[in-house]
Amino acid sequence: MEPWWKTWGELKRKAQGRKIILYGRMPDWIPKNVPRLPSKPAYILDRNPAYTGQSYQGIPIFDPSKLAQETREDIYIVITAGPYEGIVTFLIESGFEPGEDFCCTPEYKDFQLLEEIRNYDQRVIVSSSDYLDKTQARYSRAGGGLFSYHIGPNEVECLLPGHFRQIEQVGNKIYAIEYVEMALFVLDLDFNVLEKFPLGMSAFCGLAHDPKRDTLLLVAHDRIHVHEREGFKELGIYPYSDKLDDGETGHHHLNDICVLGDYVYVSYFSHSGNWKKGVFDGGVTEFRYDAIGQNPRIIYTDLWMPHSPKIIDGNICVCDSMRGRLYLQTPSHIGEFDGFVRGLAFDGRFYFIGQSEDMYMGRVFGTRKNIMLNAGFYLFDPETKASRFYPMLDNMNIHDILILKDPDAE
Repeated sequence: MEPWWKTWGELKRKAQGRKIILYGRMPDWIPKNVPRLPSKPAYILDRNPAYTGQSYQGIPIFDPSKLAQETREDIYIVITAGPYEGIVTFLIESGFEPGEDFCCTPEYKDFQLLEEIRNYDQRVIVSSSDYLDKTQARYSRAGGGLFSYHIGPNEVECLLPGHFRQIEQVGNKIYAIEYVEMALFVLDLDFNVLEKFPLGMSAFCGLAHDPKRDTLLLVAHDRIHVHEREGFKELGIYPYSDKLDDGETGHHHLNDICVLGDYVYVSYFSHSGNWKKGVFDGGVTEFRYDAIGQNPRIIYTDLWMPHSPKIIDGNICVCDSMRGRLYLQTPSHIGEFDGFVRGLAFDGRFYFIGQSEDMYMGRVFGTRKNIMLNAGFYLFDPETKASRFYPMLDNMNIHDILILKDPDAE
């Protein structure tokens, strides 16, 4: 947060015993500020010559050149003008220290968050399973792959073409499921391909790393596959239930997965295994790592085509994809968006939620006031519900979101 943003308590402590000067004759802001200041303002500064020599609410108005007559340590300036950025620059260039000698009025708290989001800098890795083939239903102009979206300059770069689902960073390597090639890709942090491990069949989707045992868990056809990370030796295959695959696609439609300690969490479209019959009793189920497929414990229920279970700050989070909802914990959702959401990450400040073009919009007619059809992702602040959407207009499907970590900091 920039130092010129202060709470009322911080402002009062900094301004105590100093002459208070307001910068900006703004009728919208001055009446809200004066009663909360530790003392009545000595005067108002404003660059508009029409105000010079006048007064507002009994407070005289001067040109900003009057600051040259003041001793910096004796005054505290509170910015009460809407276009505060230029004033901040002027005061800094005049030798005033932001926060210590001046601040924006705390009444500008909305501007504070807007400025933080507008100036935020982050590199977001996005996986997409699109096809660069117009005969395919999931065709897009950009095609699928792993993409870098640099928030700030807002630059999008395709790092590796392909059809990727869930992605996972482990130290200085990135693991990604390539759906069409039916392989697990191992990449370095520059997204060069180091290895490829064949998966033997299509429909692999979910991927998670278990740091305790250094294993990889993959999901396909309602089964959880466990492999050693190094060398990719298969350790076991565990069905979600005894409702085994009968030659059709999975009954439960397991998709994404995550691990915390001795427990595995998997999301699915239907716990009962009846999604193809129109029963979308989706959710997230927990298994003990040493008993996958046995004694399931439902953590989230009544979700509609959920994806992206993630462990964030110790909480089991998930996207209720069709409803456009984000759950950080039960029982209620923390955010709601206008599209099909899938892909979730957290960088310690903001959440990043992926959104795909909604091919199922007919199913939500009458339940939504707006159905957004853009692919991209949201930057989201759960406390204020403020968000900013970063579109990827040449893509159709976003599957996963990854914020790269410094491998040396882990």
